Amino acid sequence: MVIRSSNYPRLPRKYWGELIYATPGCGKTFVANKYRDVVDGDDLIVEAIGQIAPNFDIGYYDDPREVIFRYFRYIHFNRGLMWKVYNAALRKMRKACEIDDVVLFGTVDLMDEADRIFIQEDDDYVRNGFNQHREKSEAANLNVTTHFIDEYLDNSLQRA
Repeated sequence: MVIRSSNYPRLPRKYWGELIYATPGCGKTFVANKYRDVVDGDDLIVEAIGQIAPNFDIGYYDDPREVIFRYFRYIHFNRGLMWKVYNAALRKMRKACEIDDVVLFGTVDLMDEADRIFIQEDDDYVRNGFNQHREKSEAANLNVTTHFIDEYLDNSLQRA
């Protein structure tokens, strides 16, 4: 759900219309629930699952990652089917950016699509089990602004 009410603040203008990758666990969902015109990329991945696999029961969920992981287990992590979902989600992400929404996502497979990257360096803020080595390796090969942070994303977005 994207907040559209003018009663909520917006992120600084430099982020408007950007796809922003940030390390899982650093607070993307918090930011999406605090600021207007910020889209949680996981919500768009769930929408894409519904589009690609209309017979898959998304059901009720509190956290979109529950649906994403359940679907990926259902398809036995078939990379071809995962990429169908990712590509559909990317189209939705780009469409959101066209109207100056900020899209936050934490899917390393999509990192090369990011306009900006935030990499968490403090292990206390990183989701358990996340492979930071792969994240840093992928980021090092991209020609995109990368911020290395040691606090929650919300604070870093205000300072970067």
